[in-house]
Amino acid sequence: MLLLKKIGKIIGQPIGFALLGLVLQQCSSNRRIEHKNIKVNVNPYEKVSWSSVQRYKAALHLHTLQSDGYNSVKEVVDTYQRQGFKIIGITDHDWNYPNARIKWGQVSEEKASPFPEDPKPDNFPANTTWPWIDYGTPSPDSLKIIGIQAAELTFRHHINSYFSDYGVWYERTGSKAPYSGIEDNLGNVIFEDEQIFAVKRKKGLAILNHPDISDSKSWWERKPLEWYVQRFRNSSPEVLVGMEVTNMQNKEVIDGTAKALKYNESLWDQLLMRFMPVRPIWGFGSDDMHSLDNVMDSFTVFLLDEFSENAVYNAMLNGQFYFCYSTRIINMLKDDPSLFPSIDKIEVDSKEANITISASNYDEIVWISGPEILQPIANYKTSNQPWDSGKVVGKGRMIELRGSDIKNYVRAELIRTSGNDIYRTFTNPFGVGASD
Repeated sequence: MLLLKKIGKIIGQPIGFALLGLVLQQCSSNRRIEHKNIKVNVNPYEKVSWSSVQRYKAALHLHTLQSDGYNSVKEVVDTYQRQGFKIIGITDHDWNYPNARIKWGQVSEEKASPFPEDPKPDNFPANTTWPWIDYGTPSPDSLKIIGIQAAELTFRHHINSYFSDYGVWYERTGSKAPYSGIEDNLGNVIFEDEQIFAVKRKKGLAILNHPDISDSKSWWERKPLEWYVQRFRNSSPEVLVGMEVTNMQNKEVIDGTAKALKYNESLWDQLLMRFMPVRPIWGFGSDDMHSLDNVMDSFTVFLLDEFSENAVYNAMLNGQFYFCYSTRIINMLKDDPSLFPSIDKIEVDSKEANITISASNYDEIVWISGPEILQPIANYKTSNQPWDSGKVVGKGRMIELRGSDIKNYVRAELIRTSGNDIYRTFTNPFGVGASD
Protein backbone atom coordinates (compact mmCIF):
# COMPACT_ATOMS: atom_id res chain seq x y z
CA MET A 1 0.00 0.00 0.00
CA LEU A 2 2.95 2.38 0.50
CA LEU A 3 3.68 2.19 -3.20
CA LEU A 4 0.03 2.96 -4.03
CA LYS A 5 0.16 5.99 -1.73
CA LYS A 6 3.28 7.15 -3.53
CA ILE A 7 1.53 6.70 -6.87
CA GLY A 8 -1.36 8.74 -5.49
CA LYS A 9 1.00 11.60 -4.73
CA ILE A 10 2.32 11.47 -8.29
CA ILE A 11 -1.12 11.86 -9.84
CA GLY A 12 -2.51 14.15 -7.15
CA GLN A 13 -5.29 11.98 -5.72
CA PRO A 14 -5.78 8.86 -3.59
CA ILE A 15 -5.56 5.64 -5.58
CA GLY A 16 -6.85 2.11 -5.26
CA PHE A 17 -6.48 -0.79 -7.66
CA ALA A 18 -9.57 0.14 -9.71
CA LEU A 19 -8.30 3.68 -10.23
CA LEU A 20 -4.82 2.32 -10.85
CA GLY A 21 -6.19 0.42 -13.85
CA LEU A 22 -7.63 3.60 -15.31
CA VAL A 23 -4.39 5.48 -14.77
CA LEU A 24 -2.41 2.70 -16.45
CA GLN A 25 -4.65 2.89 -19.51
CA GLN A 26 -3.87 6.59 -19.78
CA CYS A 27 -0.16 5.84 -19.54
CA SER A 28 -0.30 3.38 -22.45
CA SER A 29 -0.47 6.15 -25.05
CA ASN A 30 2.49 6.79 -27.31
CA ARG A 31 2.50 10.53 -26.74
CA ARG A 32 5.67 12.39 -25.90
CA ILE A 33 5.80 14.37 -22.67
CA GLU A 34 5.89 18.17 -22.95
CA HIS A 35 9.57 18.91 -22.48
CA LYS A 36 9.11 22.05 -20.36
CA ASN A 37 7.11 20.09 -17.76
CA ILE A 38 9.19 16.94 -17.62
CA LYS A 39 10.42 15.46 -14.34
CA VAL A 40 11.42 12.15 -12.75
CA ASN A 41 8.41 10.75 -10.89
CA VAL A 42 9.89 7.35 -10.02
CA ASN A 43 13.54 7.00 -9.00
CA PRO A 44 14.48 3.48 -7.81
CA TYR A 45 17.76 4.83 -6.39
CA GLU A 46 16.25 7.77 -4.53
CA LYS A 47 17.14 6.39 -1.08
CA VAL A 48 20.66 5.23 -1.93
CA SER A 49 23.42 6.93 0.05
CA TRP A 50 26.12 6.53 -2.58
CA SER A 51 28.96 7.54 -0.25
CA SER A 52 28.26 4.64 2.11
CA VAL A 53 26.19 2.10 0.18
CA GLN A 54 27.50 -1.45 -0.23
CA ARG A 55 27.05 -3.58 -3.35
CA TYR A 56 26.06 -7.22 -2.90
CA LYS A 57 25.93 -9.80 -5.67
CA ALA A 58 22.76 -11.86 -5.61
CA ALA A 59 21.88 -15.19 -7.20
CA LEU A 60 18.09 -15.37 -7.18
CA HIS A 61 17.34 -18.37 -9.44
CA LEU A 62 19.15 -21.58 -8.49
CA HIS A 63 18.23 -25.27 -8.64
CA THR A 64 19.63 -28.23 -6.72
CA LEU A 65 19.14 -31.98 -6.42
CA GLN A 66 16.02 -31.15 -4.41
CA SER A 67 14.25 -30.58 -7.74
CA ASP A 68 15.84 -30.78 -11.21
CA GLY A 69 19.35 -29.55 -10.46
CA TYR A 70 22.58 -31.54 -10.77
CA ASN A 71 24.25 -30.42 -7.53
CA SER A 72 23.53 -30.65 -3.82
CA VAL A 73 22.35 -27.66 -1.80
CA LYS A 74 25.71 -27.51 -0.03
CA GLU A 75 27.66 -27.59 -3.31
CA VAL A 76 25.57 -24.76 -4.71
CA VAL A 77 25.76 -22.55 -1.62
CA ASP A 78 29.50 -23.16 -1.15
CA THR A 79 30.27 -22.45 -4.80
CA TYR A 80 28.29 -19.22 -5.02
CA GLN A 81 29.77 -18.00 -1.76
CA ARG A 82 33.30 -18.63 -3.11
CA GLN A 83 32.39 -16.65 -6.23
CA GLY A 84 31.54 -13.61 -4.13
CA PHE A 85 27.76 -13.87 -3.87
CA LYS A 86 26.33 -12.52 -0.64
CA ILE A 87 22.60 -13.03 -1.30
CA ILE A 88 21.34 -16.46 -2.37
CA GLY A 89 17.86 -17.72 -3.12
CA ILE A 90 17.44 -21.42 -3.96
CA THR A 91 14.37 -21.65 -6.18
CA ASP A 92 13.77 -25.37 -6.51
CA HIS A 93 10.61 -26.22 -8.43
CA ASP A 94 7.40 -26.99 -6.56
CA TRP A 95 6.76 -29.71 -9.16
CA ASN A 96 9.72 -32.09 -8.84
CA TYR A 97 10.41 -34.71 -6.23
CA PRO A 98 14.06 -34.65 -5.07
CA ASN A 99 16.67 -36.36 -7.25
CA ALA A 100 14.77 -35.93 -10.51
CA ARG A 101 18.01 -36.05 -12.53
CA ILE A 102 18.89 -39.38 -10.91
CA LYS A 103 15.47 -40.78 -11.79
CA TRP A 104 16.01 -39.60 -15.37
CA GLY A 105 19.42 -41.31 -15.52
CA GLN A 106 21.38 -38.03 -15.81
CA VAL A 107 23.13 -38.15 -12.41
CA SER A 108 24.72 -41.19 -10.77
CA GLU A 109 23.02 -42.86 -7.82
CA GLU A 110 25.90 -42.13 -5.45
CA LYS A 111 25.19 -38.38 -5.75
CA ALA A 112 21.58 -38.76 -4.58
CA SER A 113 20.39 -36.34 -1.91
CA PRO A 114 18.97 -37.96 1.25
CA PHE A 115 17.01 -34.80 2.05
CA PRO A 116 14.55 -33.86 3.31
CA GLU A 117 14.70 -36.40 6.09
CA ASP A 118 11.62 -37.82 7.79
CA PRO A 119 9.26 -36.51 8.88
CA LYS A 120 8.81 -34.80 5.52
CA PRO A 121 7.63 -31.15 5.38
CA ASP A 122 3.86 -30.71 5.34
CA ASN A 123 3.82 -29.55 1.72
CA PHE A 124 6.30 -32.14 0.42
CA PRO A 125 7.38 -32.26 -2.40
CA ALA A 126 6.11 -28.73 -3.16
CA ASN A 127 7.99 -27.45 -0.12
CA THR A 128 10.79 -24.89 -0.42
CA THR A 129 14.42 -25.95 0.07
CA TRP A 130 14.49 -24.23 3.44
CA PRO A 131 15.92 -23.95 6.03
CA TRP A 132 19.30 -24.89 4.61
CA ILE A 133 20.37 -26.72 7.76
CA ASP A 134 17.70 -29.33 6.97
CA TYR A 135 19.54 -30.02 3.70
CA GLY A 136 23.05 -30.60 5.04
CA THR A 137 24.13 -26.97 4.67
CA PRO A 138 25.24 -24.41 7.28
CA SER A 139 22.82 -21.60 8.06
CA PRO A 140 23.19 -18.34 6.09
CA ASP A 141 24.08 -16.48 9.29
CA SER A 142 27.01 -18.80 9.99
CA LEU A 143 28.24 -18.25 6.42
CA LYS A 144 27.82 -14.46 6.72
CA ILE A 145 25.48 -14.33 3.76
CA ILE A 146 21.75 -13.70 3.33
CA GLY A 147 19.65 -16.69 2.40
CA ILE A 148 16.18 -16.10 0.99
CA GLN A 149 13.43 -18.69 1.25
CA ALA A 150 12.30 -19.11 -2.34
CA ALA A 151 10.74 -21.42 -4.92
CA GLU A 152 9.99 -21.59 -8.61
CA LEU A 153 6.25 -22.03 -9.05
CA THR A 154 6.17 -24.30 -12.05
CA PHE A 155 2.57 -24.86 -13.06
CA ARG A 156 1.53 -22.71 -16.02
CA HIS A 157 3.90 -19.71 -16.43
CA HIS A 158 6.93 -20.09 -14.16
CA ILE A 159 7.02 -17.60 -11.29
CA ASN A 160 9.76 -17.09 -8.73
CA SER A 161 8.45 -16.63 -5.20
CA TYR A 162 10.59 -15.04 -2.49
CA PHE A 163 10.18 -14.75 1.29
CA SER A 164 7.38 -17.34 1.11
CA ASP A 165 6.94 -21.09 1.56
CA TYR A 166 4.13 -21.32 -1.00
CA GLY A 167 4.04 -24.16 -3.50
CA VAL A 168 1.21 -25.82 -5.45
CA TRP A 169 0.08 -29.04 -3.80
CA TYR A 170 1.71 -31.68 -5.97
CA GLU A 171 -0.61 -34.67 -5.76
CA ARG A 172 -3.61 -32.82 -7.20
CA THR A 173 -1.65 -31.78 -10.29
CA GLY A 174 -0.10 -35.09 -11.30
CA SER A 175 0.58 -35.84 -14.96
CA LYS A 176 -1.97 -33.28 -16.17
CA ALA A 177 0.30 -30.38 -15.30
CA PRO A 178 1.42 -27.85 -16.25
CA TYR A 179 -1.49 -26.63 -18.36
CA SER A 180 -4.57 -28.45 -17.15
CA GLY A 181 -6.02 -30.03 -14.04
CA ILE A 182 -4.11 -27.79 -11.66
CA GLU A 183 -5.97 -27.66 -8.36
CA ASP A 184 -5.29 -26.68 -4.78
CA ASN A 185 -6.10 -28.92 -1.83
CA LEU A 186 -9.71 -27.70 -1.87
CA GLY A 187 -10.16 -28.65 -5.50
CA ASN A 188 -10.01 -25.08 -6.82
CA VAL A 189 -8.41 -24.62 -10.25
CA ILE A 190 -5.23 -22.56 -9.99
CA PHE A 191 -4.09 -20.02 -12.53
CA GLU A 192 -1.11 -17.64 -12.32
CA ASP A 193 -3.07 -14.88 -10.60
CA GLU A 194 -4.17 -17.26 -7.85
CA GLN A 195 -0.55 -18.24 -7.27
CA ILE A 196 0.57 -14.62 -7.09
CA PHE A 197 -2.27 -13.83 -4.66
CA ALA A 198 -1.20 -16.81 -2.52
CA VAL A 199 2.35 -15.43 -2.36
CA LYS A 200 0.91 -12.06 -1.35
CA ARG A 201 -1.09 -13.64 1.48
CA LYS A 202 2.18 -15.01 2.82
CA LYS A 203 3.75 -11.53 2.52
CA GLY A 204 6.14 -12.70 -0.19
CA LEU A 205 7.32 -11.18 -3.47
CA ALA A 206 7.11 -12.61 -6.98
CA ILE A 207 8.58 -12.13 -10.45
CA LEU A 208 7.70 -13.66 -13.83
CA ASN A 209 10.40 -15.94 -15.22
CA HIS A 210 12.06 -16.40 -18.64
CA PRO A 211 9.24 -15.50 -21.10
CA ASP A 212 11.43 -16.44 -24.07
CA ILE A 213 11.41 -20.24 -23.68
CA SER A 214 10.46 -21.96 -26.90
CA ASP A 215 7.09 -23.64 -27.37
CA SER A 216 9.02 -26.74 -28.38
CA LYS A 217 9.24 -27.55 -24.65
CA SER A 218 6.39 -29.81 -23.61
CA TRP A 219 6.08 -27.97 -20.30
CA TRP A 220 5.93 -24.44 -21.70
CA GLU A 221 3.80 -22.21 -23.88
CA ARG A 222 4.68 -18.67 -24.84
CA LYS A 223 2.24 -15.95 -23.94
CA PRO A 224 1.08 -12.92 -25.94
CA LEU A 225 1.97 -9.41 -24.82
CA GLU A 226 -1.56 -8.76 -23.55
CA TRP A 227 -1.24 -11.73 -21.19
CA TYR A 228 1.69 -10.03 -19.44
CA VAL A 229 -0.17 -6.73 -19.38
CA GLN A 230 -3.07 -8.44 -17.61
CA ARG A 231 -0.85 -10.07 -15.01
CA PHE A 232 0.63 -6.74 -13.96
CA ARG A 233 -2.76 -5.05 -14.05
CA ASN A 234 -4.31 -7.76 -11.90
CA SER A 235 -1.51 -7.97 -9.34
CA SER A 236 -0.40 -5.45 -6.76
CA PRO A 237 3.04 -3.87 -7.35
CA GLU A 238 3.73 -4.82 -3.75
CA VAL A 239 3.78 -8.52 -4.64
CA LEU A 240 4.46 -8.85 -8.41
CA VAL A 241 7.50 -6.62 -8.49
CA GLY A 242 8.95 -7.42 -11.91
CA MET A 243 10.27 -9.92 -14.42
CA GLU A 244 13.45 -11.67 -15.46
CA VAL A 245 15.11 -9.80 -18.30
CA THR A 246 18.14 -12.10 -18.46
CA ASN A 247 18.08 -15.87 -18.10
CA MET A 248 20.12 -18.81 -19.38
CA GLN A 249 17.35 -20.76 -21.10
CA ASN A 250 18.10 -19.56 -24.65
CA LYS A 251 21.87 -19.34 -24.97
CA GLU A 252 22.20 -18.76 -28.72
CA VAL A 253 24.06 -15.50 -29.31
CA ILE A 254 23.46 -13.20 -32.31
CA ASP A 255 25.61 -10.07 -32.75
CA GLY A 256 26.75 -10.24 -29.16
CA THR A 257 23.26 -10.56 -27.69
CA ALA A 258 21.51 -13.76 -26.63
CA LYS A 259 18.21 -14.45 -28.36
CA ALA A 260 16.60 -14.69 -24.95
CA LEU A 261 17.67 -11.14 -24.15
CA LYS A 262 16.22 -9.81 -27.43
CA TYR A 263 12.86 -11.39 -26.58
CA ASN A 264 12.77 -10.51 -22.90
CA GLU A 265 14.23 -7.02 -23.17
CA SER A 266 11.74 -5.93 -25.82
CA LEU A 267 8.90 -7.37 -23.72
CA TRP A 268 10.17 -5.39 -20.73
CA ASP A 269 10.23 -2.18 -22.76
CA GLN A 270 6.72 -2.80 -24.04
CA LEU A 271 5.44 -3.28 -20.50
CA LEU A 272 7.29 -0.24 -19.19
CA MET A 273 5.77 1.87 -21.96
CA ARG A 274 2.30 0.83 -20.84
CA PHE A 275 2.76 1.04 -17.07
CA MET A 276 5.32 3.72 -16.31
CA PRO A 277 5.53 6.21 -14.74
CA VAL A 278 2.69 4.98 -12.52
CA ARG A 279 3.47 1.31 -11.92
CA PRO A 280 7.14 0.20 -11.95
CA ILE A 281 8.15 -3.20 -13.33
CA TRP A 282 11.65 -3.94 -12.10
CA GLY A 283 14.08 -5.97 -14.19
CA PHE A 284 16.03 -8.88 -12.72
CA GLY A 285 19.10 -10.74 -13.93
CA SER A 286 19.59 -14.42 -13.19
CA ASP A 287 21.50 -17.44 -14.39
CA ASP A 288 18.75 -20.02 -13.73
CA MET A 289 21.50 -22.39 -12.63
CA HIS A 290 20.84 -26.11 -12.93
CA SER A 291 24.44 -27.33 -13.26
CA LEU A 292 27.42 -25.51 -11.75
CA ASP A 293 29.67 -26.19 -14.74
CA ASN A 294 27.28 -24.61 -17.30
CA VAL A 295 25.99 -21.22 -16.13
CA MET A 296 24.85 -18.04 -17.84
CA ASP A 297 26.99 -15.14 -16.63
CA SER A 298 24.17 -13.06 -15.16
CA PHE A 299 23.16 -11.84 -11.70
CA THR A 300 21.62 -8.97 -9.70
CA VAL A 301 23.48 -6.42 -7.57
CA PHE A 302 21.70 -4.97 -4.53
CA LEU A 303 22.55 -1.53 -3.16
CA LEU A 304 22.21 -1.75 0.63
CA ASP A 305 23.21 0.34 3.62
CA GLU A 306 22.13 -2.47 5.94
CA PHE A 307 23.03 -6.10 5.29
CA SER A 308 19.80 -7.79 6.30
CA GLU A 309 16.95 -9.85 4.88
CA ASN A 310 14.55 -6.97 5.47
CA ALA A 311 16.80 -4.62 3.50
CA VAL A 312 16.85 -7.06 0.57
CA TYR A 313 13.05 -7.32 0.70
CA ASN A 314 12.66 -3.54 0.57
CA ALA A 315 15.23 -3.22 -2.20
CA MET A 316 13.36 -5.78 -4.33
CA LEU A 317 10.13 -3.91 -3.68
CA ASN A 318 11.56 -0.51 -4.59
CA GLY A 319 13.96 -1.45 -7.42
CA GLN A 320 17.09 -0.56 -5.48
CA PHE A 321 19.41 -2.75 -7.51
CA TYR A 322 20.86 -3.21 -10.97
CA PHE A 323 21.56 -6.38 -12.94
CA CYS A 324 24.34 -7.72 -15.12
CA TYR A 325 24.60 -10.00 -18.13
CA SER A 326 27.42 -11.14 -20.40
CA THR A 327 27.64 -13.40 -23.42
CA ARG A 328 29.88 -15.82 -21.49
CA ILE A 329 28.78 -19.28 -20.42
CA ILE A 330 30.90 -20.03 -17.35
CA ASN A 331 31.96 -22.92 -15.16
CA MET A 332 31.28 -21.74 -11.61
CA LEU A 333 33.66 -24.38 -10.26
CA LYS A 334 36.65 -23.04 -12.23
CA ASP A 335 36.14 -19.66 -13.91
CA ASP A 336 36.97 -16.35 -12.27
CA PRO A 337 34.24 -13.73 -11.85
CA SER A 338 33.70 -11.43 -14.82
CA LEU A 339 34.47 -7.72 -14.82
CA PHE A 340 31.19 -5.89 -15.43
CA PRO A 341 30.48 -2.17 -15.64
CA SER A 342 29.90 -0.98 -12.08
CA ILE A 343 27.66 1.92 -11.10
CA ASP A 344 29.35 4.27 -8.64
CA LYS A 345 26.64 6.92 -8.39
CA ILE A 346 23.37 8.03 -9.98
CA GLU A 347 22.27 11.64 -9.59
CA VAL A 348 18.83 12.97 -10.52
CA ASP A 349 18.77 16.76 -10.88
CA SER A 350 15.11 17.77 -10.67
CA LYS A 351 15.75 21.46 -11.36
CA GLU A 352 17.85 20.89 -14.47
CA ALA A 353 15.84 17.78 -15.47
CA ASN A 354 18.71 15.39 -16.06
CA ILE A 355 20.13 12.11 -14.80
CA THR A 356 23.87 11.47 -14.49
CA ILE A 357 25.66 8.17 -13.96
CA SER A 358 29.18 7.87 -12.59
CA ALA A 359 30.58 4.42 -13.32
CA SER A 360 33.68 2.34 -13.90
CA ASN A 361 34.76 -0.48 -16.23
CA TYR A 362 32.55 0.57 -19.13
CA ASP A 363 33.02 1.65 -22.74
CA GLU A 364 29.62 3.21 -23.38
CA ILE A 365 26.41 4.26 -21.63
CA VAL A 366 23.19 4.07 -23.62
CA TRP A 367 19.80 5.48 -22.52
CA ILE A 368 16.63 3.64 -23.57
CA SER A 369 13.02 4.83 -23.59
CA GLY A 370 9.66 3.73 -24.98
CA PRO A 371 9.38 1.70 -28.21
CA GLU A 372 7.97 3.42 -31.28
CA ILE A 373 5.64 0.54 -32.16
CA LEU A 374 3.28 -0.86 -29.53
CA GLN A 375 1.66 -3.51 -31.70
CA PRO A 376 3.38 -6.91 -32.21
CA ILE A 377 5.77 -6.93 -35.15
CA ALA A 378 6.09 -10.72 -35.46
CA ASN A 379 4.57 -13.97 -34.17
CA TYR A 380 5.37 -14.26 -30.46
CA LYS A 381 5.22 -18.06 -30.71
CA THR A 382 8.03 -18.33 -33.26
CA SER A 383 9.96 -15.05 -33.42
CA ASN A 384 12.96 -14.22 -31.26
CA GLN A 385 11.86 -10.59 -31.18
CA PRO A 386 8.10 -10.28 -31.69
CA TRP A 387 7.94 -6.76 -30.19
CA ASP A 388 9.66 -3.49 -30.95
CA SER A 389 12.52 -2.74 -28.55
CA GLY A 390 12.97 0.44 -26.59
CA LYS A 391 14.43 3.39 -28.47
CA VAL A 392 17.91 4.80 -27.84
CA VAL A 393 17.32 8.39 -26.71
CA GLY A 394 20.80 9.32 -25.58
CA LYS A 395 24.40 8.26 -25.04
CA GLY A 396 26.97 9.24 -22.46
CA ARG A 397 27.01 9.79 -18.70
CA MET A 398 24.13 12.28 -18.69
CA ILE A 399 20.66 12.23 -20.20
CA GLU A 400 18.87 15.56 -20.60
CA LEU A 401 15.19 14.88 -20.05
CA ARG A 402 14.15 18.06 -21.82
CA GLY A 403 14.79 17.84 -25.53
CA SER A 404 15.01 14.04 -25.47
CA ASP A 405 12.54 11.71 -27.15
CA ILE A 406 11.49 10.22 -23.80
CA LYS A 407 8.10 8.61 -23.29
CA ASN A 408 7.01 7.52 -19.80
CA TYR A 409 10.38 6.16 -18.67
CA VAL A 410 14.08 5.99 -19.31
CA ARG A 411 16.63 3.35 -18.31
CA ALA A 412 20.37 3.01 -18.85
CA GLU A 413 22.63 0.24 -20.10
CA LEU A 414 26.38 0.29 -19.45
CA ILE A 415 28.37 -1.72 -21.97
CA ARG A 416 31.90 -3.10 -22.01
CA THR A 417 33.49 -5.22 -24.74
CA SER A 418 36.40 -7.56 -24.06
CA GLY A 419 37.56 -9.83 -26.87
CA ASN A 420 34.55 -11.66 -28.22
CA ASP A 421 32.40 -11.03 -25.16
CA ILE A 422 30.06 -8.19 -24.25
CA TYR A 423 29.32 -7.22 -20.65
CA ARG A 424 26.17 -5.23 -19.90
CA THR A 425 24.87 -3.62 -16.73
CA PHE A 426 21.22 -2.54 -16.67
CA THR A 427 19.66 0.05 -14.40
CA ASN A 428 16.06 -0.17 -13.37
CA PRO A 429 13.73 2.31 -15.10
CA PHE A 430 13.12 5.87 -14.03
CA GLY A 431 9.50 6.98 -14.38
CA VAL A 432 9.32 10.22 -16.34
CA GLY A 433 6.17 12.34 -16.42
CA ALA A 434 4.78 15.85 -16.39
CA SER A 435 5.24 18.06 -13.34
CA ASP A 436 2.37 19.86 -11.64
